[in-house]
Amino acid sequence: MDPVSLLQAGSALLLNAAFAWLAGSVLARSWLRGGGAPAGPLQAAMARLDLAAAGLALLGCLAGLWAATAVMSGLPLGQAHTMLWAMLSGTDHGRAGGAAVVAMLLVAVVRLLGGSGRAGDVLTMGALMVFAMTRAFMGHAGEAGLLSAVYAAEAVHYAAVGVWAGAVFVSGRLVLSPTHAVASGHAAVNRYLARMSHCAMGAVAAIAGTGIFSAWHRVGSAELLVRTDYGAILLAKVGLVLLAIALGGYNKFVGLPGAGRSMDGVRAVRLVLQIETAILLGALLAASMLVSQQPPATM
Repeated sequence: MDPVSLLQAGSALLLNAAFAWLAGSVLARSWLRGGGAPAGPLQAAMARLDLAAAGLALLGCLAGLWAATAVMSGLPLGQAHTMLWAMLSGTDHGRAGGAAVVAMLLVAVVRLLGGSGRAGDVLTMGALMVFAMTRAFMGHAGEAGLLSAVYAAEAVHYAAVGVWAGAVFVSGRLVLSPTHAVASGHAAVNRYLARMSHCAMGAVAAIAGTGIFSAWHRVGSAELLVRTDYGAILLAKVGLVLLAIALGGYNKFVGLPGAGRSMDGVRAVRLVLQIETAILLGALLAASMLVSQQPPATM
């Protein structure tokens, strides 16, 4: 990959992972409140990690816009910054990127001001919805227009991936850690896990439906799926997603009943979620690599 493609893929990975964490964090706070878990150190830890994620997302936005400027202007990266403002103000891609930056700045401000209540979560979720819509528009789906089924499918797909991956990231890394799980209490943890499981099932269903539609639209045929770099990366992504779904299914039908019986069961669920986190990060990396690839059906 050339430097511009590497920057595109790297910035997309930062954005995908940061968005997922922030979406998962908003949902986790809601599930914890609904399950009766006490506020305290867990909320403070979430706020710190949310700020870090928002900062990484802003960095990813700027890097992605820099790479896009290089592509559109035909200039090398070292000179592309001279055309950055023209791209931001004069193209739909640039204006969408600016909206994404504003949305993520709002998330950072809410977290910085300590908005961990329902009002803060509503503002954060609204900003994340705008961010997801702009990210979908800035990809290949945006070429079909805002009112197209292709764009709608991509926006839903991006948001659903963020919800699923984010719930896995935040739960495995933070909520189910020994310190926080014990502080929340076994009953509250189990109510949290039940809510997380239901949400993950809905997100996976949305991912499957929109993913199949988008893949058909972008690839066009089985031959192009197996004979192009785009198709190979897409197949790798699908394989990782299927593996993550299998782990999620194990947790739902084996792990969660065990978690309901003891804290040892909760620890087992957390271990599976941590493995699932690594796999989903691989899937996000594959998705990020597709950003710089031209879909076969459009060639």
